[in-house]
Amino acid sequence: MTEHPRGIARRLVTVTRGGAAPGVDAPLDLLGGPDERTRLRAVIRELVDATAAMLLHRGGDNPDHLYLLDLRDAEGNEVSVDDLTPPVRALVRAVLADLNGRPEDVDVQLELSVRNEGGDPLSVLVLALLWTVGSLEWCEAHDADPPAWLAQTA
Repeated sequence: MTEHPRGIARRLVTVTRGGAAPGVDAPLDLLGGPDERTRLRAVIRELVDATAAMLLHRGGDNPDHLYLLDLRDAEGNEVSVDDLTPPVRALVRAVLADLNGRPEDVDVQLELSVRNEGGDPLSVLVLALLWTVGSLEWCEAHDADPPAWLAQTA
């Protein structure tokens, strides 16, 4: 399959939001093949870029700002980034790098996120999808423009 990672990401977002994506019976089959890890990393990169763009839109895109994340558990308690599994920690750091305009660091962190060390790389995809969908739903609720390639999802 030679579909562009952005197309795969769009279809996965559509399915995550409860929509139908033509030709997608098993969404994760979109990632299969001999270059599975490379494809997974590229799809997650599209999701991270979209999430960061929507967060910047939400918080005001100011190049003089340094962006941080306040991580909380289900009960609202602070969580240290060091307490996260290595793949999730790398994903958090990838989003922060993207927010702070450090594309080379995004690439390094995404490579770490898809390694099979300390967690399942597909869980990173699921988390990235949830963050993207959450950001997209915020844009819709606040009449904000999401990235154009996500505007037509379910």
